[in-house]
Amino acid sequence: MPRVFRNKFGRKTVRPFKKQDLNSMIVICKKNKNAAEEEENKEQVYLWDRNYMILHLGRNLAFRIEDLLQLKTDNFKNGGIYTREFKTGKEQAFELHPSLRKDLEDYINRNKLVEGEYLFKSRKGTNIPITRQRAWQIIKELSDEVKVSYVVGCHSLRKYFAREYYEQTGDLIGLKEMLNHSSETVTLRYICWEEDDKNIKRKNFYLGG
Repeated sequence: MPRVFRNKFGRKTVRPFKKQDLNSMIVICKKNKNAAEEEENKEQVYLWDRNYMILHLGRNLAFRIEDLLQLKTDNFKNGGIYTREFKTGKEQAFELHPSLRKDLEDYINRNKLVEGEYLFKSRKGTNIPITRQRAWQIIKELSDEVKVSYVVGCHSLRKYFAREYYEQTGDLIGLKEMLNHSSETVTLRYICWEEDDKNIKRKNFYLGG
């Protein structure tokens, strides 16, 4: 049975999404967007497209939610992303995977976003991003719909990226630097890497003769 992590205040730790759960949440967004298109409800089309892209960018960029929500169209230039972290003030500048770049360009084009517009706009006001609280509501409602049984939050997207990156690359040092963590131990705890995970990796490792 997976160990239940608790933080220093005794609360259960927010966990990374499981791949099948996050994929199911994305499917819901796409289905609802398609239904809204059939009903010619432009507002709902945008809202479900926006919710999808929050999940999609969130699982690919590993940004804190406040940094994700502050992204504008002009943060993306020449196939890369250029922004500054709200919490640390650290500059983030890196090239995007070609597929992610295309996904983002398609999103901007189909929603007719112009330079200076936020990617994830609220219905309140002309060019105002949704709040962290609203992002949490979106994530919670979708996770409830797919019957997620573990503790999730806005950090679940960032943790999902981190865990997937580590499982696919094994690059713990690089991941630590990417997340601005103080040690590899902090990073392993952040992604909820447990004894069972280590044992499974060990069991599946074999050097042939």
